[in-house]
Amino acid sequence: MLLFTRPLPKLNTTAKAFDAAGINAVGVATTDIVQVVSEHKAALLLLTTNAIDVVIVTSVYAVKTVLTAMQDYVSAHDSYPIFVAVGDATARKLREGLPKNAAQNVVTPESHTSEGIVAMHYFNEANVQHVVIMKGEGGRQAIAEGLAREGRIISTFCVYKRELLTQPVYTKRWKIADVSGIIATSEAMATQLISHYGNALLTLPWVTVSERIATSLNRLGASRVQICHRATDQALIAWVKDNWEY
Repeated sequence: MLLFTRPLPKLNTTAKAFDAAGINAVGVATTDIVQVVSEHKAALLLLTTNAIDVVIVTSVYAVKTVLTAMQDYVSAHDSYPIFVAVGDATARKLREGLPKNAAQNVVTPESHTSEGIVAMHYFNEANVQHVVIMKGEGGRQAIAEGLAREGRIISTFCVYKRELLTQPVYTKRWKIADVSGIIATSEAMATQLISHYGNALLTLPWVTVSERIATSLNRLGASRVQICHRATDQALIAWVKDNWEY
């Protein structure tokens, strides 16, 4: 049996995807997602009153604010910004909700990581000055830091936060002795999992979605950590089928 981490809103969707792929896996949610209303309002004010060159959207949970702001954006400005979506699901949700001539501006980095975003060619353009980052509380600091070093004006809004659940939520009954590998899609959820279930998890093989998370797990004591560079259910399932017995 494999164990995967997802925030509560994504837990059952990922579980169904693994089941459909014939992979015996249990999902564990250690956090829920809560919108930060004050940041949502502040982001709307800035996006509706300023011309923005690039909007970076790090998660599906940050899409709602962007879609609301873009309803009247082009009436006040000449054109829509570039929308950089971190992940296929985020890109899809943006394209579905934006006006047609804005949806064509949605792009994704080759590597769905903070480092992959900073490396995108859009940020080498001289006319890209003001970048807005729509993110969750406490994550993705490397994006702002990397772009600020290039002299860009950065406005960051933490429009949602992960709220630790009193007790983790599971998709099925499980015990550590049955787990042969762990899939962790964020550093926070990986550390919360270890904190709750103990260091015995560190002896198992892990796969995660960036060098940064892998390095963090190595520091905690995990010695068998590999990387799948995309965090979608389909990418993780394909990686498992290619690399692990399950």
